[in-house]
Amino acid sequence: MKIMFFISAIRNGGSERVLEALCNEFVKRGESCEIVYFEEDLGLYKFDCKKTHLNIYEKSGIWTKFSKFIKIRKYIKSQKPDVIISFMDQTNINLIISTAFMKVNLIVTEHVSHDLLKSKFWRFIRDFSYKFADGLSVLGAVDFEYYKFVKNKALMYNPVFKSASLNLPKQNVILSVGRLENVKGYDIYLQALSLVDRGLLKGWEVWIAGSGSLENELKQMAINLGLEVKFLGHVNDVSLLYEKAKILALSSKSEGFGNVLVEAIFYDVLRVATPTNGANELIKNGFDGLISSDFSPKSFACELEKVLKDENLRKNLTKNANLKRDEFDIKNIIQKWYKFIKECEK
Repeated sequence: MKIMFFISAIRNGGSERVLEALCNEFVKRGESCEIVYFEEDLGLYKFDCKKTHLNIYEKSGIWTKFSKFIKIRKYIKSQKPDVIISFMDQTNINLIISTAFMKVNLIVTEHVSHDLLKSKFWRFIRDFSYKFADGLSVLGAVDFEYYKFVKNKALMYNPVFKSASLNLPKQNVILSVGRLENVKGYDIYLQALSLVDRGLLKGWEVWIAGSGSLENELKQMAINLGLEVKFLGHVNDVSLLYEKAKILALSSKSEGFGNVLVEAIFYDVLRVATPTNGANELIKNGFDGLISSDFSPKSFACELEKVLKDENLRKNLTKNANLKRDEFDIKNIIQKWYKFIKECEK
C-alpha cells in the first residue's frame, strides 16, 4: 500500500509526534510512505520515509489561493497514492478541494477539539468540507458525536512509543510539556503555583519543556510571582524528563486529546489537568488522575495541593492509570488504522 501523509509544517507539536509514530510503524510493516509538507521542517523528528516539501505558497496574491489546489492535485496524480492521510483542519480542507472527483482514498484527521476554532465562518467551511472526505478520525467521544454528519468516522487514539527505560530514580519534579502558546494555559498554571502553599512546594522542582511565542512573557511572569521555574526549551527526548518526574501538570485551555496525558501513563507520572475534552476523555477523575473543576488558577491549585500533600494518593492514581496502557500501544492503534482505511475505500 502506498500511503501519502500531508501536513502543513513539521514543527514541534503533538501532531508531528503522532505523524512520526504512525508513519514509521507503517514503514516497519512494509508499506510505502511519503510525507508532504507545505511550509517548514524544523528537523525535530526522525522519519523512516521520504519527505517532500511542496511549496504551495511560493507566489503571492489572489492567484495563490487557487493555484495551490492545482499544485497539490498535480503532485498527487504524479505519485498515485492508494490512500492520503491529512493532518489538521486547514490542510484537510486543502486536500478535500484538491482531490475533488479523484479516486484516491482521502482520510482527514483532527488533532484538536472541534470548538477550538472560534470563527463561525471557518467552522462552517470546515464542517461542510468534511462531508466530502472518505473518512475522518477524531480523538475523543465529544468530537465523534459532533462530527456525526461525516459518513465514515473513527475514534482513533494517538499511539505512544515508549523509549527503553533507563530506570532513573524518581525526583520531586512537577513536569509540563507543550508549546509556550496561549492555548496551553501556562498563565493559569503559573498563577495556580503561586496560590499553592509554599510549604508544600518546598523540595519540589517545576520543569516546563517547550518553546513558543510566549516564552519571554512567561519567564517574566514566573519571576513576578516569585516562582522558581526551569524553562527547558524544546527537548528532543522528553522520555528522560518523564522518567524523573512524579507529577505531570497540563493546564490547557483547549485540548482535543493531550498526548502528554498518555505519555505520562507509560512513565508512571501522575496526571493533573484542566477540564478539557482531552482530559475528560483520558482521565477518570479521582481514579487515575485529577481534573480541576474549572479553568481557574484557584481550582487548578487545589488539585495540585491534593497530590503534593498525599503520597499515597499519588501512588494509587498512578497505579490505576497503568490499566489503560494497552489502549495506546502502537500495535493496537495501527491495526485500527488498517481497518479504518479499508472501511473508507471508495
